[in-house]
Formats: sequence, C-alpha cells, structure tokens
Amino acid sequence: MKKISLLLLMTAAIALHSSAQTNFEFIPTGGYTFQDRVSFNNSYGRIDESLNWGGSLLFNVNQRFGLELMYDHMDTKSGLFNYGSQTPTSQQDVGINYILAGPVSTIYIPGSSVHPFFGAMLGAAVFSPGATNYSTNTQFAYGAELGTNIYISPRFGLRLKAQLLSSVGNVYGYYSGASSDGSNIYNYSDIYQFSLNAGLIIGLGRILSKPRPPVIIHRPQPGPYYYRYPPPPPPPYYYH
Repeated sequence: MKKISLLLLMTAAIALHSSAQTNFEFIPTGGYTFQDRVSFNNSYGRIDESLNWGGSLLFNVNQRFGLELMYDHMDTKSGLFNYGSQTPTSQQDVGINYILAGPVSTIYIPGSSVHPFFGAMLGAAVFSPGATNYSTNTQFAYGAELGTNIYISPRFGLRLKAQLLSSVGNVYGYYSGASSDGSNIYNYSDIYQFSLNAGLIIGLGRILSKPRPPVIIHRPQPGPYYYRYPPPPPPPYYYH
C-alpha cells in the first residue's frame, strides 16, 4: 500500500511540472458503449451495449487548437423486439466502424498538466452485417467529445473522455436482422451511441512552445490637479 501511494505521489509530482505537449500525438483508446434504443409503431429497435476500441491521430497547431482523425470500432448485436413479449422479431451480429475528423479545442491552464478539451467531428459510419446480410453499409456520421488530457511528460499522458457518435439516415436502422423464416426485416432511424473512453497519449512530434501570456500595458496614473477658489484676479491692464 505504501509503495502504491508513493508511486501515485511521484506521478502527481511529475504531472504538475509537465504542461507541455507535442504537435503530433497518437492516442490508442478503448472504452464502453451504452445501449441505444428507439421506439417504432409496434416494436422497438435496440443496439446492445459493448466494448469499443480504436484510436486517434491528433495534429496540434498549438496548445489550444488541433485537428483530430478518429477511428472507433465495436462488435455488438442489433435487432427488433416486440413490446409485449420482449422477444426479438429479428436479431443479428453487427460491427460498427466510425471514421471521423474534426477540430479540437483545448483549455490551456498555465503550469497545469491537466488540459480539458472538447471537439466536434464529421465523417462516415461503416456497418458490417453478419451472415444474414451480404454487404456492408456506409452512412454519414457525426460526433462530439468532451474530456481531459493528463500529461505525465510532454510525450506521454492519459486521455479520459465521453463521446456521442451518431449515424444519420441509416437505411438499415441499424435495427434489423433476419426473421424466423429467413427474410430480412429493417426499420429506419438514426443511431445515437454514447460511450466512455480512456487512452494513452504518445507524443511523436516536436514539443510545442507554451502560449505567450497576454501583453498588459501599464499606463501611469494621471497626476493630481489643484484648483484655487475663488480664482485669482486678472492681471492689471496698463495703457501706454
């Protein structure tokens, strides 16, 4: 227990002095995606919860802004279920692959190794059906993320984030599958998948310089003004 506490204290001490980062970062990630469910007229569609894995390539312009290319994959089950019996009308395995890119903004805290961030992404979702279907399906997708980077050193750190990924106008639903007679069943709806992820930050580029502090111009305070009351009389006027 003492060794673990000492290791945590050393890690925290190093982190307090590691606020720098590199201009190019590779971030392998993994996490947990929660169940997605949507209601239809006489049934509901469901995509089961599952573990996910993937990674990001992050191109940092500076310590406040970057561009991220992200890949996220999960293997799960999707299907349609009856409201009354809760039994599946159809169900199948599916692999979901998100390929997204977008800007990431970081809140820079001077002298701190904790860098909160948020970002938005656009791209595609590729669905790989199981044996009941014969081809993959690609749809427009978007996402948003919110989290923090914790740097142990400029080239190593931890990433913790929450993300929401969505596939728009999916022709499969993807609440679909094969019924008992072998025919395919589909229902149409967008997908919203919320997940919690963690990853390792591996810095591969040059170390970025710290942002310059804002320039503060100090203007001298105006001197005191003295007034006489009543005012002095005008000088005498002489005729020549």
